[in-house]
Amino acid sequence: MYDTKLDTLIQVVRDGSFSKAAEHLFVSSVSVMKQMNNLEEMVGVKLLNRSTQGVTLTRAGKFFYESANNYISESNTILKKTREIDNKDKNTIRIGTSLLRFAQPLVKLWSNMNHKDKYQIDLVSFEDDPLSMQHMFTNIGTKIDFFVGPINSEQISHGPYQTYELPETKAYWGVPINNHLANKSKLSLDDLKDEKVLLVKRGLSPRLDALRDKLEAHDITVIDSEDFYDINTFNICSQNNYIMETLDIWKDAYAPIKAVEMIKEHKMPYGMVYSNSASATVQKFIELIGSEYNRHALTNS
Repeated sequence: MYDTKLDTLIQVVRDGSFSKAAEHLFVSSVSVMKQMNNLEEMVGVKLLNRSTQGVTLTRAGKFFYESANNYISESNTILKKTREIDNKDKNTIRIGTSLLRFAQPLVKLWSNMNHKDKYQIDLVSFEDDPLSMQHMFTNIGTKIDFFVGPINSEQISHGPYQTYELPETKAYWGVPINNHLANKSKLSLDDLKDEKVLLVKRGLSPRLDALRDKLEAHDITVIDSEDFYDINTFNICSQNNYIMETLDIWKDAYAPIKAVEMIKEHKMPYGMVYSNSASATVQKFIELIGSEYNRHALTNS
C-alpha cells in the first residue's frame, strides 16, 4: 500500500550511507540514490543531507522519517486485517510470479491434486528488476504469500523468511547464439579461457561464489552483475558476448542466449520462499504442494 522507497529511506538513515544501505538491501548504490532522489522529487522537499562523511536527515527529513515509520506500521496492520477478513470464509493463496521466478509449474501440479478445491490460488505478477524484487520481498506475507525460485542468496538466509526446498535446479552456461561456443553440446572451464563470464557479485550467493572461485582459479575473466538476474542481464550478455551462468528453469526465457551443459555438473538450490510469520493455512498449502512436487520429481527422475 505504501511506496517501498520509504523502506529504502529507513535503511539509509539507519546506516548513514547509501553504499551500506545498498549492501543490506542487496541492490546497487546507484539504485538506492535514484530511489532517494525520486522520493525527494515526489515529496517536493529535501530530506537528506549528503556529504563525504555520510548521509543525515534534514530538519524536515526527521519529521518525515518518524512519520514514515508509523505510516508503514499502520499500513501493514490495515492490509493484514483486510486480508484476514477476505480470507475468513475461503483459503486464498497468493503466489508471486515473474519471468525468472515462474509459478505456473506449481499451479499446474496443484490443479491435478486432490486438495485443489480447498484453496483459491491468485497469481500476483512482479518484475525481476532490483527495485521490483525489493518491493516483492517487502510484500511477502502481505500482498503475496510466497514465490518459487533460486533460494541460495544472503538476502533470503538473513531475512525474515523461511524456505521450503524443492529439487535443486541444474546450472548451464548461457552462451550468446552468435558465439562460436554455442555450437558445442557441453563446455568445460578450459573452453571459457578466452571468454568473459558474468556472475552476480561476490557475497550475494554462496553457491555462485564457489563457482566464481573455480573460474578465477582457471584465470577466466569474471564480470560482476550488480544485482541478481533480470531480463536486462540476458540483454547485457547478448550485446557484449558474455557467457553467463543460467539455470534449467530459464532455458527458454531468452532466445538469443543458448543454454549449454557444463561438463562438471553444477546445481543451485531451488524452492519456495515465504514469511516467518506465515499463517497456518499458507504453511499447510506449502507443505502439501511441496511434498507433491518432490514426489513428482522423484517419480520422473
